[in-house]
Amino acid sequence: MDEVPIYGRHGKAVYRLCGNVFYDFLGKPRGFLVGKTIYDLKRQHRGFYVRMVVRDRMGKVVGYAEDARVEGLQLPFVDIPPVPYRNLPAPELPTDLADLECPALPPLWSVMRLENLLV
Repeated sequence: MDEVPIYGRHGKAVYRLCGNVFYDFLGKPRGFLVGKTIYDLKRQHRGFYVRMVVRDRMGKVVGYAEDARVEGLQLPFVDIPPVPYRNLPAPELPTDLADLECPALPPLWSVMRLENLLV
């Protein structure tokens, strides 16, 4: 399974996307990716993952994968991610979660920190 580190505004790795599950670096599952829509484990819509960029519910940037590009926005260089702990089993992906449409906004950083997206 491919694992994609997700970095916050300052280039620090916060989450890992493994298939359709977001994990922290302690191996704890934190959320799901349904299409391009991000849900937390409580099944609440938290944001979007579009073209390797994490956006909040309003469409503002909160994180990114390495090599992501956002026209008009400078993304910082990434730090080397920590070594992840072994992943705990993820809960079943709920079948009633919908893929929502991400708002089209100019490229702006969100006031939300990536660390707070899936708590």
